[in-house]
Amino acid sequence: MNKWRGVIIDDQQSAIDHIMEEVKDLPFVEIIGTFTNHRAGAQFLHVNPVDFIILDVELENTNAFRFLASLSNPKIPTILYTGYDKYEDEGYDRAFVDVLLKPVSRSRLLGALRRLDTELKALLPVTDNALEGYYEYFQVKGPVRFQRQIVWFKDLVYADMQNGKLYLHLQDGTSLETNSTFGRIMELLPTKWFMECAKGVVFNINFYKGVLDGAVVLTAMKKGGQDNLTLPRGNRQAFPDFFAFVDSNIL
Repeated sequence: MNKWRGVIIDDQQSAIDHIMEEVKDLPFVEIIGTFTNHRAGAQFLHVNPVDFIILDVELENTNAFRFLASLSNPKIPTILYTGYDKYEDEGYDRAFVDVLLKPVSRSRLLGALRRLDTELKALLPVTDNALEGYYEYFQVKGPVRFQRQIVWFKDLVYADMQNGKLYLHLQDGTSLETNSTFGRIMELLPTKWFMECAKGVVFNINFYKGVLDGAVVLTAMKKGGQDNLTLPRGNRQAFPDFFAFVDSNIL
């Protein structure tokens, strides 16, 4: 079964909580982010591919239509969620998946999500985990004042904290030091491809090879040729998402 990944953006936390409660047991939907601040939501969408958005119409200093127009991909399948029925006609005219009125009933929400499921299966190919064609990047401060170094997500093998400094380790074997925090790098990295395996350590799953003797083994290009890298592994209680990933990759 396909599992569609989506986000909820609504400036009312109570509305988000209501939807989260209704979808928590659905096998074909995974909410990977919720935002009461639409700017934070836009930043997340810039680096995290999603299959759909559940979006409030009236947002602080903007609305759903302007918000979608500002995205790099304004055609992300969207379910509008609003307290005002005046937006129903416009929502349907613009071919949104559905327009839901607050407070939405469980049956009405499930109907919209089933319609989403049908449309995504028919129109969108299921993509793999490859970052090869993903051309997004971020920048870090270089060793020279005012210099900026571009880091392509597909070239970042892992990042870790060493003696209070954050290091980014690239596929060509080089490493970059940055004054940024580990929390900040976790905000930037696409959650679909980057996994935190221990405190202060996050890796690109496209380089994942396995777990051996309590360590995470990666395959990556190092200076001098192909070789393996090993990273520390935290415990199952502290890093449940990592262990779910490991378990899903064992035959």
